[in-house]
Amino acid sequence: MRVAVVGAGVSGLAATKCCLDEGLEPTCFEQSQDIGGVWRYTEHIEAGRPSLYPSVISNTSKEMSAFSDFPFPEHFPVFLPNALLLDYLRRYTEHFGLREHIRFGSTVVSIRKHPDFATTGQWNVVTEAGGKQTSHVFDAVMVCSGNFSEPSLPLQCFPGIERFRGRYFHSRQYKHPDVFQGKRVLVVGMGNSGVDIAVEASRVAAKVMISTTRGAWLLSRVFEHGYPWDMILNTRLMSLIKTNLPGPLSWWLLNYKVNQWFNHENYGLQPDNSWLVREPVLNDDLPSYILTGRITIKPGVKEFKDNSVVFHNCPEEEPIDIVVFCTGYTVSFPFLEESIVRVENKHASLYKYVFPPQLQKPTLAVLGLIKPLGAIMPVAEMQARWVSRVFKGLCQLPPQAVMEKEVNEKKKNQIQWFGLTFDEVLKTEWLVYLDTLASFIGAKPSVLGLLCTDPRLALTIFFGPCSPYQYRLEGPGRWQGARQAILTQWDRVLKPTRTRVPAGSSSSFLSLLTVVALLLLLAAVICGFLYQGRLQKRGRQLWACPALFLQIKERLRPAAVTPACHLLQATMVRRVAVIGAGAGGLASIKCCLDEGLEPTCFESSEGIGGVWRYTDSTDSRRITVYRSVITNTSKEMSCFSDFPFPEDFPNYLPHSLVLEYLRMYTQHFDLLRHIRCQCHHQEKCRVGFNGFRSVTQLPRDPAFHRHIFMIPDCCSLGLLCKTTVLSVRKCPDFSTSGRWEVVTESHGVRESHVFDAVMVCTGHYQEPYLPLASFPGIESRFKGQYLHSWEYRDVQAFRGKRVLVLGIGNTGGDLSVELSRVAAKVFLSTRSHTWVVSRVSDQGFPMDMVSTTRFNSLLDWLLPSALTRRIKFRKFNSWFNHTNYGLASSKSSKFKIIINEELPFCLLSGAVVLKPNVKEFTESSAVFEDGTTEGNIDVVLFATGYNFSFPFLEESVRGSIHDNRSLYNCIFPPQLEQPTLAIIGLIQLTGSIMVGSEMQARWVTGVFAGWNKLPPPSRMMAEVLKRKPAVKRNPSERENLKMSFISYVDKIAACAGVKPSVMRLLLTDPKLGLAIFFGPCSPYQYRLQGRGSWSGARAAILTQWQRSLRPLRTRVLRDSSSSSWGWSWMCLLALPAALTAAWLCSKHPQAGWSPQ
Repeated sequence: MRVAVVGAGVSGLAATKCCLDEGLEPTCFEQSQDIGGVWRYTEHIEAGRPSLYPSVISNTSKEMSAFSDFPFPEHFPVFLPNALLLDYLRRYTEHFGLREHIRFGSTVVSIRKHPDFATTGQWNVVTEAGGKQTSHVFDAVMVCSGNFSEPSLPLQCFPGIERFRGRYFHSRQYKHPDVFQGKRVLVVGMGNSGVDIAVEASRVAAKVMISTTRGAWLLSRVFEHGYPWDMILNTRLMSLIKTNLPGPLSWWLLNYKVNQWFNHENYGLQPDNSWLVREPVLNDDLPSYILTGRITIKPGVKEFKDNSVVFHNCPEEEPIDIVVFCTGYTVSFPFLEESIVRVENKHASLYKYVFPPQLQKPTLAVLGLIKPLGAIMPVAEMQARWVSRVFKGLCQLPPQAVMEKEVNEKKKNQIQWFGLTFDEVLKTEWLVYLDTLASFIGAKPSVLGLLCTDPRLALTIFFGPCSPYQYRLEGPGRWQGARQAILTQWDRVLKPTRTRVPAGSSSSFLSLLTVVALLLLLAAVICGFLYQGRLQKRGRQLWACPALFLQIKERLRPAAVTPACHLLQATMVRRVAVIGAGAGGLASIKCCLDEGLEPTCFESSEGIGGVWRYTDSTDSRRITVYRSVITNTSKEMSCFSDFPFPEDFPNYLPHSLVLEYLRMYTQHFDLLRHIRCQCHHQEKCRVGFNGFRSVTQLPRDPAFHRHIFMIPDCCSLGLLCKTTVLSVRKCPDFSTSGRWEVVTESHGVRESHVFDAVMVCTGHYQEPYLPLASFPGIESRFKGQYLHSWEYRDVQAFRGKRVLVLGIGNTGGDLSVELSRVAAKVFLSTRSHTWVVSRVSDQGFPMDMVSTTRFNSLLDWLLPSALTRRIKFRKFNSWFNHTNYGLASSKSSKFKIIINEELPFCLLSGAVVLKPNVKEFTESSAVFEDGTTEGNIDVVLFATGYNFSFPFLEESVRGSIHDNRSLYNCIFPPQLEQPTLAIIGLIQLTGSIMVGSEMQARWVTGVFAGWNKLPPPSRMMAEVLKRKPAVKRNPSERENLKMSFISYVDKIAACAGVKPSVMRLLLTDPKLGLAIFFGPCSPYQYRLQGRGSWSGARAAILTQWQRSLRPLRTRVLRDSSSSSWGWSWMCLLALPAALTAAWLCSKHPQAGWSPQ
């Protein structure tokens, strides 16, 4: 029996192989010159062929996407780039000898019924090759041309598009993000392609918006504990639950599950009709890109104008340059007669999505025209196995009337279940569909039968992922290796991620300790509630007795610090030198002004901002951020305590917006006039800066333009500042006066100044740390390029190269992810245990606003350190198992934490390969400590951090500062007779350094002004020595100087007399007290009392969550509030009954036609 197969993509290859398995004679016609179909990337777009962009990565894992008798190689990554998937298809083709049955360069022109079709079922197939047409007669035809060839571009649905002066195109034409460089981009449609393109565009575009009319549920490929999403969700147990639960209960469970990652309503993504289950969008980056403001979600388009767009429910016009229509594809078969396959509303009426029901003979089948909620490759293969047996006469189809009735019923059911929009009628439940077709050919596994004969295999099949190998255990095409493939599938998943093995694992003792401690914690909470009840009762009694209440309130008021002979007080200070105009320097100037001091700030660069002022040049040796950097702390936790970020700023900010905020802060408090200017416009600067201009060139949302601020022309032209401090030395009478001589240089002119005090605000990012001696061969043998991360600016210099990144701090993780998009291969080497956390925390809130609370800090203080580590590690591993990824082990007590949302998927998809520490370098290779070698390394990038240095300080002061532990409270050199020199910002906190630096500046200026006192030098020195480690560690190791944010800031705030009293607030302002204790420890808390209190602090604390959500809610949803607690409890109570009913129903087949 001769069978024509149209197309040599995934479906065509499976069809050809299944025909050979059944003894048929396939001939596959492929119009291009190679196999692969949609997975064969070409730079140019070919007519009639699918087109994909080069960055495409599969949405389904390799174990769930494999052909049922041909697993992927175990070293392939879990999610595959298009090149590796094409490589797999070529291996499949060669392994089963399919290439000899494929005719390349042959286009199918027409397929028509043979004159005697009613009796023979044959087809006339006309093909064209080399300009010559040939006619063939085949006994059957399998159409495997897919549905990604003809784009759907419904321009009539978008009024005004004809007058839009910008550029617009369909996603099929997209290849590289360079086209979006510096542009304002609108992506219409929120399928997988739309989100992928928006994410890519946001890395180079000025602004990116996604327009969606109906919203979407979003899933991450990196699912629970870091396992692939489809291996967790596509199990027989989950399918039993999904297909048998009542609709409302299923909807509630779906809402709960998808909103665990992030709250879709807060992000403007929740579908309008969320009870209609639609295909989820798979993307790991979108939530963080929304949270960081790189992508904005918008409602449906109302109309286009010349250079802008208007959205529904949004009166403001949004200027745009490019529109990308991600509106799907049209189903078409130009080589078939319309009567053969009827296409209505982009839906082909096919029995089981395969057979046209109206044909007299079932000798034509359409494969792959389906969108299952899972991998397409096993589905196409199962269709081919069924079709080839139907062609051979081993399986029978039901009568025509039965098939047509089922097709119509299927349409109605899917209108209710999915919602009939575009091609959604092609979507179906993956496992149910596979089981249905497998039962037709006798290949469906019997779980109950296996439970009796092979319990281990049966349990794996029922509770584990429904991998395609299950359909090779029995029936036709049985494969001997199926059982072994099923039992080892998790090993093949973990193999490519375990490229670095962390030492050890947690002990059972810690597990027991966790249980005991949790019981103790529960008892403590219960006692706390009982005590709170008594406290509230006592509070009511206090309010009933005003006199008693006033006495207690007076006792709770912070006591004023009184002078004492044993306290060290700074001599009279007026003039203060501030070195550096970064975040710490600006806070210091402002705090000096608050205390009535006279600050003068010296800045060696051309403007304010410090490390946040990005420059392309690395010639000046000034440390600056790289172009793509995003803050690791959210805006509400990073702002100065009396100056919140604008509410429409994103939660995590690019460096341009941080710099804008610092400029706004400078302008608001008039700090610029205190920054030392040695420029041609110096006189103009001194008289108050009469010339101003607005700065609006920053690439940001136009909504931000209402926050226009003014800076002087000379500063904007790069003429301001550039005053370098050469030396800071004690004056001869320092022991009595505490004064310092400061020598500066500007434009070659040196000046000497005398100041009463000095605040050093140069930070700890000063000198790159490049430990070449720790890497033998890097200087003597390695012929490639090596550089420090401070020299990194843009990713394009690394295109096509093999890059090794040394160090897995925040910078190393960021650069590895960014390089993986253009480099040929990226290796990330680390020797330390590293835990990776996401900025997107529970339900999508900023991570630090959820974790940095006084309640959590209290738990850390109360519980044993081993237990707190255990709890944290379990929390970290709930996102992905760090041991499986080779990053960290729960056994280690030495570890570090980095923030990166994209690294886990890069590791899972093989874009970044984790390696242990480098042992040595050869000419072009790196040899690692585990004995492995990676060759052809082009570039080594050292992300090994920075050293701090103060070359301008005299040796007696500079020599005693080894790290921040050499300073009293990480600020004051303890050996000085007079406390008139302070180091600001030499700290690494678990929270924002801006907040810590400001608090340091407030305390220091209070000391300089005489309001705050210090202990005598002997006591300060004793405390410093107590904090230092007894034994010096290996100097090659970088010291981890991070401290608890709340503990340190509270300590300094207590010294300054501004630490909030939670107990007092619980009595006087319970709402505020609870917000401070259980909510995020935001900087505004330190402006509630004491010197420098701010009247807006209370309102800022109580409205911080609204400001956090404000930039996310850019798409207005109809009332879509979650179910009430009563409804939730009803669902939970109904769950056991529903599962029991589902189990009973699954024991008895439903009435209907079944093949013999």
